[in-house]
Formats: sequence, structure tokens, C-alpha cells
Amino acid sequence: MVLPPLFLRTVEESGFSAWLRESESPFAFYFVLLFHTFGLALLVGANAVIDLRLLGIEREIPLMPLKRLFGIMWLGFAINAASGVLLLIAYPTKALTNPVFYIKLVLIAIAVWVMTKLKTEVFGDSSSSEATMMARGKSLAKWSLALWIGAISAGRLLAYTYKYLIFPC
Repeated sequence: MVLPPLFLRTVEESGFSAWLRESESPFAFYFVLLFHTFGLALLVGANAVIDLRLLGIEREIPLMPLKRLFGIMWLGFAINAASGVLLLIAYPTKALTNPVFYIKLVLIAIAVWVMTKLKTEVFGDSSSSEATMMARGKSLAKWSLALWIGAISAGRLLAYTYKYLIFPC
């Protein structure tokens, strides 16, 4: 164990963590997980629309109006950040002792960085032509799609790759 056992045990033994994990309330773990999925759909779905358009799919859709999707992406990111913290509180040992969790976080951090670069480099100059925007964004769009696929895959693998679900007694 890399993390101090006292930290993991303290979080897991808190009333809130136990409630999230064990409650039959519809507002506990599965509700949080549902919202994590909604946030993911907003964030990655809107991002994929921009990425695929930059890669030449559906060329009849103008690029510049897609800039409005960045607000949806940030809303999705906020939902995922909040629900992700709650999921982490529910099972801190499961996540924090799993290297796949850290791979997921790194992939998300890089994907968000790419997302901000897309906004500034591709959509930053409203006088740019579509050809210029596509040329600036093609490589970023490829990276974005690959990073989000990696982050989603790592997130799904968390359910199957953990060594400890809760702190071993």
C-alpha cells in the first residue's frame, strides 16, 4: 500500500462513505454513478462532435458554431469532477491503490489540456477560414479522441482491476 492506511480507513469508515457504499437510497452510489455517466456523455460527446468535424466528417456543418459546445463540455467536466470525488469517497482503497486509476487521471488531464488547446488554437480567431481551422485542429482532434477513448477504457477497467475493494482489516 502506497497511501497511509489511516487515511484510507478514516475515509471508508466515515458515515458519508458508508452511506454512499451501502445505502439502498436511490440517491446513493448508483445515482452518483448515473450522474458520472451523464457528465461523461456531455463532456466526451460534445468533444467527439468537434473532433469528428475537424477530421472531415459532416463537412456541411459549419465549424465556428460548434464553439458553443465548449460550455457543454465544461458542464460535463464539472459533473464528472463532482461525481468522481463522490465515487472516490465511496471506495477510496479501490481507486487509490489501483495504478489504472492514476492512468485514467493522467489521460483525463491531458485530454482536458488538448480540449483547451482546441478552443484557443482552432476557435480562438473568429476570422479564420474553415480550412485553416481544420488544418490547425486535425492533429489535436486525433489526440483528443484517442485520449478520451483511453480514459473511458481505464475507467471501465477500474471495476475489474482492483486488488482491494475496501481497506483490508
